[in-house]
Amino acid sequence: MAVNVGERLRQIVGDEAVLDRAEDMDGYLHDWFKRFTGKAHAVVLPHTTEQVAAIMKFAADHKIVVVPQGGNTGMMGAATPDDNGNTIMLSLRRMNKIREIDQTNMSMTVEAGCILQDLQNAAEAENLYFPLNLAAKGSCTIGGNLGTNAGGLNVVRYGNTRQLTLGLEVVLMGGKVLNMLSGLRKDNTGYDLRDLFIGAEGTLGVITAATMKLFPLPVARSTAFAEMRDVAAAVELLHRLQAASGGCVEAFELIPADILHVLFEYFPNIQQPLATRGAMNVLMEIASTNPMSGVEDQQGQAPLRQIMEDCLATAFEDGLVIDATIAANEAQRTALWDVRETAPESHKRVGAVARSDISLPQSALAPFYAEMVEKIRNIDPTVRICGYGHLGDGNLHFNLVSHPDHKDAFAEKTPILYEALYSTLAKYNGSISAEHGIGQLKRDQLKTVKSPEILETMLAIKQALDPENLMNPGKIL
Repeated sequence: MAVNVGERLRQIVGDEAVLDRAEDMDGYLHDWFKRFTGKAHAVVLPHTTEQVAAIMKFAADHKIVVVPQGGNTGMMGAATPDDNGNTIMLSLRRMNKIREIDQTNMSMTVEAGCILQDLQNAAEAENLYFPLNLAAKGSCTIGGNLGTNAGGLNVVRYGNTRQLTLGLEVVLMGGKVLNMLSGLRKDNTGYDLRDLFIGAEGTLGVITAATMKLFPLPVARSTAFAEMRDVAAAVELLHRLQAASGGCVEAFELIPADILHVLFEYFPNIQQPLATRGAMNVLMEIASTNPMSGVEDQQGQAPLRQIMEDCLATAFEDGLVIDATIAANEAQRTALWDVRETAPESHKRVGAVARSDISLPQSALAPFYAEMVEKIRNIDPTVRICGYGHLGDGNLHFNLVSHPDHKDAFAEKTPILYEALYSTLAKYNGSISAEHGIGQLKRDQLKTVKSPEILETMLAIKQALDPENLMNPGKIL
């Protein structure tokens, strides 16, 4: 007798926490870009770890696939089911409690469904700082951030999500709960299971809670937007600003002209940072926890702003910087960040985009970029080259955006563009995924960049923890 999945799930979590009508499930069954769409028996929204464990036991007993999902803002289709229908969509959105903020230990224990911006606000209310910062912070969840080992804007100073994590609570297929919610910063007791689950995209278990690091709250910032001579000049400016500020660079974002052209097509009301749209630009920010860093002296100049001004002035004299502006207040700072944080949405509205999420050694960024521009221009001179992002840690979102009048031709050339990108990336020893993960989109590409020995080891781990392949199958491997 076939089991009634929806009814059994209601017995575990209650009627209101199970969705099994097509119209109610729709938003959970496709990714943010609507590139992938799947089917499921039901969507279940548990409130507690115990409920998650019961769901996982039920799924294992009846050999039903489980696909965990957070805010569903991922780029690679990792939180979208396949189309065979034998799936329970496990949404963690209702598990959104902040269990504890430990001011003395400078840590917070939170459930996986917590919205990233809510974590930031809760920490700030305690005069503390959670530095993970993404454009999707108002909708992405910390569970999704952990699942992909998200990076974001502040990696250059604070590291990826993995570096911000002290402990995890994980539920395995079958219902076993691993409580690793330690606030310890050093714990050398055997295999590091915490790091195993971070970045695993829900293929090994369901992260239900985490203990995250907190930091002193920055109280002074200086933010600038500068037109650069080229990518090499931008890398040089990064190193100079790091040295001048004593390692206080929080963000350093590369923004080519094509980013601005696409952005202002769809968001014409966003303020243009400089009078002209330079071929290559950077958005940079330094920050300090010292209140005096933002206090003006008798000449009306704050120390942090002085550092920024002096660094830019020297770079201008040396021919690295062509033009620049420094935010004089919070409104101007917000306007500068609007340029960067709205860029992904403008690409979504274009529709025809070859997206990528790559990383390179800083020493390879300039030659890689120059070589890619030449190759792309030879393939299709109408493509807008939007290689932008986190220059501070070598992570670029090297997106190639179709011209509005050439979308059909762009679609035909997309495989050739990707081939050029990945072959050039391999030449410079780069990575095909810096922070978005592998999911479905890059699964086949992963096989070409990882050695058979590494892939076999990854598969052995997967089989050990999920021998029936019920945990988010078809992702990564």
